Amino acid sequence: MAKFRCTVCNYVYDEAKEKVNFSDLPEEWVCPVCGAPKSAFVLLTGKAEEKKTGRTVSDVLVEQIAEWGVQYVFGVPGTSTLGVVDAIRKSSKVKYLQVRHEQTAAFMASAYGKLTGHVAACLGVSGPGATNLATGLYDASLDHSPVLALTGLVARQLIGPGSVQEIDQYSFFEPICVFNKILMSEKQTTTLATLAIRHALLDRGVAHIGIPNDV
Repeated sequence: MAKFRCTVCNYVYDEAKEKVNFSDLPEEWVCPVCGAPKSAFVLLTGKAEEKKTGRTVSDVLVEQIAEWGVQYVFGVPGTSTLGVVDAIRKSSKVKYLQVRHEQTAAFMASAYGKLTGHVAACLGVSGPGATNLATGLYDASLDHSPVLALTGLVARQLIGPGSVQEIDQYSFFEPICVFNKILMSEKQTTTLATLAIRHALLDRGVAHIGIPNDV
């Protein structure tokens, strides 16, 4: 339980006394003393209770690759990969290293695989971000370096008609990869993450998972 103080009149809202968490109060709630809005209150003591929310597909994906020993993800953030970047931010096992170009991310993952024998991941947004990974991924493929490539995709209903930054990423990555799949359902997350890492390690090459934005 926590206490919150009104920055206008110093009234203190005590969750223990009021029997209602401050976060559960309606947005139109105001200070009973001075009428200040809820936004005028600051945490005074204790720890505010956070509402529990369901895990996202990105959360599950990042947790799964972490269990397989992936410690680093190199990449450039963008709209179609913000879910994955946020899941990495919340993870204590996976570190995100931002680069200036996706090609650099792929080369870094390739070099890491060659030097350590372990899998690192590279991340690119849909369309041009994904194609920018190609040179570094070909390097990994030719030198048999285990790499996981994660790419954003447009929403599933937009795959095919040719929307903004939409290409046939499955066909594009097929010649480069030992494993190449598009995550079309949340139920596939654990299975595809496991298979991708397994193939990257056993077949010594690039594994790719495309992640539609709406998944």
